[in-house]
Amino acid sequence: MERLVNLYKALGDAHRLNILQMLSGQELSVCEIMQGLSLSQPAVSHHLKILRQADLIESVKHGKLVLYTLKACGLQQIYPLVEQHLGELLQATTANIKPSALRETPNYCELMGLKRSVCEKDE
Repeated sequence: MERLVNLYKALGDAHRLNILQMLSGQELSVCEIMQGLSLSQPAVSHHLKILRQADLIESVKHGKLVLYTLKACGLQQIYPLVEQHLGELLQATTANIKPSALRETPNYCELMGLKRSVCEKDE
């Protein structure tokens, strides 16, 4: 589950998606990514850390430089992982859906110590 959370977190930000696109077919340094995205060094480093945690990029030291590239094996794992997760969600939507406790016990919110208006919110 942690792998899936890291993956969705990594893919859930426009800057990180842009970084992945920038790294497509080339290696880049933090400076080059900063220039391409107009972001500060700490911001780029933060995004790179999240992408590394999701196993989507890797870094290589070249002298004093650190260069980043896409990580093929991490990228290859995305589709099966997401497909399995979405398949499970889809299967759950087609199964018999368990009714809400509130549907079966109208005063369920009050029994839980909540105001009924909390349970009735449409958000």
